Amino acid sequence: MRVTAAEVLHVRAPLTVAAGPAGVFNRHRETLLLKLSTSDGTVGWGETYALPGTRDLLAMLAADLVGAPVTHAWPRRPGLDEVGAALALSAVDIAWHDLLGRTLGVPVHTLLGGARRERVPAYASGFLYQEGRHPADAWPDEAARLHERGFRAMKVRMGGYPPVEELALLEQLRATLPGDVMLMVDAWGAYSAPTAVRVGRRLADLGVAWFEEPTPLTRPELTAQLAVPVAGGEMGRTPSEFARLLDHRTFDVIQPDAAICGGLAAARFVGELAALHEIACVPHTWNGAVMAAATLHLAAVLPPAARTGDGTWPGGDVSGPMLEYDTSENPFIRDILRVPPSLVDGCFAVPDSPGLGIEIDETTLSQYRIA
Repeated sequence: MRVTAAEVLHVRAPLTVAAGPAGVFNRHRETLLLKLSTSDGTVGWGETYALPGTRDLLAMLAADLVGAPVTHAWPRRPGLDEVGAALALSAVDIAWHDLLGRTLGVPVHTLLGGARRERVPAYASGFLYQEGRHPADAWPDEAARLHERGFRAMKVRMGGYPPVEELALLEQLRATLPGDVMLMVDAWGAYSAPTAVRVGRRLADLGVAWFEEPTPLTRPELTAQLAVPVAGGEMGRTPSEFARLLDHRTFDVIQPDAAICGGLAAARFVGELAALHEIACVPHTWNGAVMAAATLHLAAVLPPAARTGDGTWPGGDVSGPMLEYDTSENPFIRDILRVPPSLVDGCFAVPDSPGLGIEIDETTLSQYRIA
């Protein structure tokens, strides 16, 4: 069985309200998809972020795949700068895993070594800043909706307003949600180191599960100073980069993104390395349905950071993997799927169907295509 076609799809959708993390308002959502096909109609999907230059690199790599045998390792272009091409390489790796799994009739997690768990806890990745709206007018309603949908963990964005305002709002949010709902905070590098220390100490008092990217640069000293776990690493692109982060104990929770770090095999390697350092690995993803599915398979195979199990769920310290699930306005997370996944007891079931276990509605997807 060989690849007969490799197609790159660039899709984009306008947002009804401009929204984003601290300091950024996005007016649309977009992503890059790679569709690999074989002569018998089997299709595999990959995905990565639509950063500048990535589409052209992905198209170049896609051309190399046509004619390649599915059951062999996918061909790598000699001399390619794998740091600069990491996102494009990631999309190829994910699509190849999906195609190989469908060809062999096994789920992707089997190709990655086998699932360690039948379901994976999910956290709602939402609470974006909305243009013209203060968080005080948005956070309470959003938290209530997410809890009603079944989420028992939520990640709140911070850093867009003075800390004293946002910490007061977070305290109110903590008081109104049930005690078994886990809260995380993502500052997206908004704070200086001194401010991050002050904010982090208050977050520890509130029982926040982790403090993500508190400063623009990685600072191991913050992890040493703060009682609240510090999370980060989503932009890491090579195994050696993650090895340095882990050796220096820069983070208490490492967050490789399979769409950035070279794909599923590379992200699994980071997770295994993290476990050797007794550091929790919770993969990052904030993209579309293909990446959410790929990350679910990844989370299914990753080892916990502690022998006592997969962490305490709900609440408590995070030692095992979780699935980040984008709950902001994003048509590419649910609308393009024929059957969206169901959240049950705060978890997503690990698929046992071939490949990634999802079916893309290409008619709906085509409505968003720009290239």
